[in-house]
Amino acid sequence: MDVTISNSKLPLDQNGNKIITGEAGVLAHDGAYYFYFNDWGTCPGVDCCDSSGGCASCCQTNPPHPLSPGCTNATNGSNPYGLFHQFVAYKTTDFMTWTYLGISLPLSARAPGETMRPHVIYNNATNLFVLWYEDRPETGYAVATSSTAAGPFVTIATNVKMPGRGRIGDFDLFVDDDGIAYHIRTGLTVVQLSADFTSPTTLMSEIPTTNEAPVMFKRKNMYYAMTGKDCCYCLGGSNNMYWSAPSLKGPWKYIGDVGSNPTPFNAHSPNNFVTKAQEQKVFTVPTPTGMDWIWLGMQWNSGLAETPPGPRHHDLWAFYKFDFNTNGTIKQLQHQDNVTFTYAP
Repeated sequence: MDVTISNSKLPLDQNGNKIITGEAGVLAHDGAYYFYFNDWGTCPGVDCCDSSGGCASCCQTNPPHPLSPGCTNATNGSNPYGLFHQFVAYKTTDFMTWTYLGISLPLSARAPGETMRPHVIYNNATNLFVLWYEDRPETGYAVATSSTAAGPFVTIATNVKMPGRGRIGDFDLFVDDDGIAYHIRTGLTVVQLSADFTSPTTLMSEIPTTNEAPVMFKRKNMYYAMTGKDCCYCLGGSNNMYWSAPSLKGPWKYIGDVGSNPTPFNAHSPNNFVTKAQEQKVFTVPTPTGMDWIWLGMQWNSGLAETPPGPRHHDLWAFYKFDFNTNGTIKQLQHQDNVTFTYAP
């Protein structure tokens, strides 16, 4: 079937409500796709573009346009930078109908702090779904498990320390064809996980860069690590730099940036990057001829374009389909209001 997903309008769930969005994870399991989002709440975000450092700089720290009244307290669950966010889950089997599955990580089952970046993988040996997430201001990650993809997940470990030089920040989880799982974090640092996917074991390799929001995927025995310049939940998103390697041990080769517009960079412009989004995940969908690789990003603070400004947890997402050259490199992305692919479940 041909599937078209809008990048300019969010779909509705089975209850007629807009999809709740935020930092995202995607899991393909048993013919369905599960999407996990960090619910940023109903307060609007802030626009940092006219701050001294530009769009990617100020975040919640001294923004030129402060948070709306009532949203400045970190204990307010609707504060987009607050301490009481919850993860929510959706299920789709066709990318056209979306089923809200509820809160996947309730407050009672999570670590305290500013939770971020929900990523879930399934462990065939333990029959458990394993959720990793960032929990600031801790200096390690939190891990939770559930017997179902929807949850509720229960946190089993906090402040999990990771080997290597990369900072505890944005990350991704990747399960290889042999069932071994890996964790890649800002740095970029690749670490093999334990057999139950709940702790680190071996430092595999590191790519010397300070860029954030890494994602990892594999295509035709080649591994890809993609990241973007630091973007503090910024209006306009980030670029898409990537490396490739024949093994997770490296050597990693920098290939290029496929996400920047070919115009002079302006730190105060929200139009520097093709997707206007920051990457969250790359996942595959089966097609009649093989596989498509789909990039998912979030268009941070896109709700600010509404009047009055829309809630942070309805910021737009962005889907793009990667096209590859014959040598395996990714073709330059082109802006799309919609992404279309042929899905053959």
